[in-house]
Amino acid sequence: MRKARLKLDKDFKIAPVDKRIFSTFIEPIGNIVYGSIYNPDHPTADEQGFRKDVLDLMRDLKSTAIRYPGGNFVSGYNWMDGIGPKENRPVRFDKAWGSIETNQMGIDEYTDWVKKVGAEPMLAVNLGTGTPEEASNEIEYTNMEGGTYFSDLRKKNGYEKPHNIKLWCLGNEMDGTWQMGEKTAVEYGRIAYEAAKQMRCIDPEIELVACGSCANDKSHPSYPEWDRVVLEQCYDKVDYLSLHRYYSYDPESVKGTVFPAQFTPEDLPCIAQDMSQFIDTVCAAADYVKGLKYSDKTINICFDEWGIISSQTAKVEGLEWTERITPEKGKRIRRMNLIDAVLFGSLLITFINKCDRVKIACQSIVIGSMVGVDSDGAYRQTTYYPFQHAATYADGVTLRSGLDSPLKNTDGYGDQPFIQTAAVYNDKEGMITVFAVNLSPRESVELDCNIQFDNVELIRHIQMHDDQPLAVNTFKNPNRIIPRELEIGEDIILPPLSWNVLSFKVQ
Repeated sequence: MRKARLKLDKDFKIAPVDKRIFSTFIEPIGNIVYGSIYNPDHPTADEQGFRKDVLDLMRDLKSTAIRYPGGNFVSGYNWMDGIGPKENRPVRFDKAWGSIETNQMGIDEYTDWVKKVGAEPMLAVNLGTGTPEEASNEIEYTNMEGGTYFSDLRKKNGYEKPHNIKLWCLGNEMDGTWQMGEKTAVEYGRIAYEAAKQMRCIDPEIELVACGSCANDKSHPSYPEWDRVVLEQCYDKVDYLSLHRYYSYDPESVKGTVFPAQFTPEDLPCIAQDMSQFIDTVCAAADYVKGLKYSDKTINICFDEWGIISSQTAKVEGLEWTERITPEKGKRIRRMNLIDAVLFGSLLITFINKCDRVKIACQSIVIGSMVGVDSDGAYRQTTYYPFQHAATYADGVTLRSGLDSPLKNTDGYGDQPFIQTAAVYNDKEGMITVFAVNLSPRESVELDCNIQFDNVELIRHIQMHDDQPLAVNTFKNPNRIIPRELEIGEDIILPPLSWNVLSFKVQ
């Protein structure tokens, strides 16, 4: 069995982990909002019509912020359609997704739901068909104490105190040809500048996220020039630049979509490397503008949409994975398998290691990707657990990892390490948590940890692994793939396609 060697030193640190990198995203697509979150007719519905079974799982997930309402939806959305008496709210055609929007869940209901989850609200304003004035009116409604038309309108609608929403996205994917109100980089940069200026007149304490490149693949030619040009227009007015990326490892699963078939199961180790290069390139563009403007402010990254497109057909030469996705009768839910969970872990590890520049990240879309929901119930997808583990245990300062891993040849990036790790030190609790994935479909690896602290002891090893990596959780069998706590032995073994959490107590 080959070995991987990890060396950590208490004096070699990257940055504190901003817990908002464990955020999520919801959008009115299909039954994500109407049916899964808001469903007054459901047996578990509370007094506001929110499903308690979904609320319980969302609370346990420990998502720190929840982005809403888009996504593509927001670029044709008028926020005023979703306030006031529900019987008076207009029914609109949603041009982004070709569906009917009843507006029964608007800003006020969303804010109530997020509070019940225990997360921070993160709203996006419409800069597609919308205007800077409408964006400033929206923040006047949510954040101003009273005495103005929109703040008093909120009071009239039953909310005496401001919602006090501090995190705002200035539109969504405005470089996408599919976006309502698509703009050039200069056009978007100018409207983002003006919206930010007007919004800060209402509340100077808000944080603002400008739209960066919504993809870094070759099918998206505006990257990374878009990021430079946009920031040249609005650098002084914004705090973050957003990035979006969805990954697939199966060409069959992305046929007919806008996502190119870039990777295969043999390329799993290079997916995190692709994301890492995406982040580095956009940070370089941002830092160029920082120098150009002689600014003392650093623009950081809000990776506010990321996800894995699960596979139903993935194959690896020499391996027979017999247990595959079998749709349950009458249920249309994308099943997330063990490979997806391990890849989730790999991307979370990337965010933790990039925490000096990545301050916010939103997994997309939480209902479906991590929480399986239909009219009968809700359950944890395989991907739920790595996210929950990271949100729970990545509390402290990221240590700079010295990792020597076996390599695997990939088509896109050559030889890549297939063991990937991140380590977080919590000084208050005297705990070091190491997150580790093995992205090889065939090889087990022994992990040798050399931790340069006075005295450390491994006290916990949580692991997700199965000999059927395409197996999934279902309503009938929600615990098919779950993490298990292992007995502590002399060696730390990382099986093929596994997610691992190692807890070391610092004496």
